Amino acid sequence: MRVRVYRSLARGLMAGMFKPGEAVSLRTLAHHLGTSAMPVREAVSRLIAERALVLLPNRSVIVPRMSRARFNELTKTRQILEGRVTEAACARATPALLRELSEINEAMKRCVTVDDFHGALTHNMAFHFTLYRAAGNPVVLPLIEMLWLQAGPFLALSLTTPGVRWTARHHQAVLAGLRASLPPVARRAIEADIEDTSVQLLKKAIFEDANDVAAPENHPML
Repeated sequence: MRVRVYRSLARGLMAGMFKPGEAVSLRTLAHHLGTSAMPVREAVSRLIAERALVLLPNRSVIVPRMSRARFNELTKTRQILEGRVTEAACARATPALLRELSEINEAMKRCVTVDDFHGALTHNMAFHFTLYRAAGNPVVLPLIEMLWLQAGPFLALSLTTPGVRWTARHHQAVLAGLRASLPPVARRAIEADIEDTSVQLLKKAIFEDANDVAAPENHPML
């Protein structure tokens, strides 16, 4: 149960189901997940340790807001690690992997067309992690997951921030690199995919100063 609850919350954060600054209520999460408060409390504590959530002095828990400096650091680190595992996955790519990634990508594009933001983000995450798992690198993958936990809620704004255009067009270049067995091409495409969203958000999104985190009202952790 503890593992299931943690994975559900982690997937939600990575797929942008929570917004930066949003308060997290243990009671609400326990009700939504159909469990008691204890496994939710343990999962939230783990996510706080992983910097995906923040415990405030008043014992409230929120999704951390994003500063410009932190976002830049997350972006650059993601490019290094995700580019590396994409190269490794390209060297091990199979026709079955290409079919799966193509199907996920098409499903994601359909969601974008009908403004199904949650579906689009979920399929985008599935595309990336299906690719990364194919690399067979159990050391780097958890590091990438931790970065997505921290960046996911803010990256989700790329679908709803005015002036930000989100198409995930670089996925096609990733697939082309995999088909041609050209690891550097696939790596550069993933790096460009990360860069594209980052540049747009840096221009259009609202960032918070690292110390400007106000406590929400009426959302106690306990």
